[in-house]
Amino acid sequence: MATTVGEVIALLRDFAPEECGYKEEYDNIGLILGDESRPVTRVICCLDVTMSVIDEAINTGAELIISHHPMIFYPISRINAGDILGRKLLKAAEHGIAVYAAHTNLDFVRDGINDYVAQLLGLHNVTSLSPYIDGETGFGRVGDLANKVYCSVFKGEVEAVLRDGYVRTVGEPYAQVKRVAVINGAGGGDTKYVDMAIKAGAECLVTADVKHHVAVYALESGITIIEPQHFTMEYCYMARLVQNLKIEAKARKADIEISLSQAEKNPRY
Repeated sequence: MATTVGEVIALLRDFAPEECGYKEEYDNIGLILGDESRPVTRVICCLDVTMSVIDEAINTGAELIISHHPMIFYPISRINAGDILGRKLLKAAEHGIAVYAAHTNLDFVRDGINDYVAQLLGLHNVTSLSPYIDGETGFGRVGDLANKVYCSVFKGEVEAVLRDGYVRTVGEPYAQVKRVAVINGAGGGDTKYVDMAIKAGAECLVTADVKHHVAVYALESGITIIEPQHFTMEYCYMARLVQNLKIEAKARKADIEISLSQAEKNPRY
């Protein structure tokens, strides 16, 4: 019997349950487009559902796209070909392609994106900045480097592990850091996240999309920020997502092919 959209979603829920995210607050986790009863033979995973990814799904015969960022984030009042979102939704629907978003649940869950970035950065004794299910599940992460290093040296390590040549720094480059907070994605959008990192004892916050007023606030608060790109800070996990889904599919004997999108690219260069 063919595997269905709903059964593939169940594989994801095994390691990233929707209740681990902010589904009821502002997020849009779940099946964005499609029918859970439709059969699936091929799945593509990506960070963003771009038109290129939809075309890739069409050309490769994929019936399901699993993305990190929701294709529909805010409520919409119409779907038509007059705007890019409408064209994408219509094209995916026309070709029978379902779209599922695993957003903040994949950020916050144990062994999700935040934990993976913390692991890449070599942090130890990692806990959540703001746990709400247990000590390891929740918003952000904080942990310790093996030794104190200059901020400029740590910046180079961030560039290397995230393969990002456009990492920026807020603060004194020769400040020494050991305790590091990690908020994958747009943690640079609000000063409250800087306060959370300081409260957790962090000397450095690694996050993306730092607004000017947040940078000024961090500088005056005495904490350094290392700012990789949003894309690189989250895309690094996508191959791990594919691997986790394959493990779950094999355990359940689901006959599906799961792959990482080859069409997706960083919008900034």
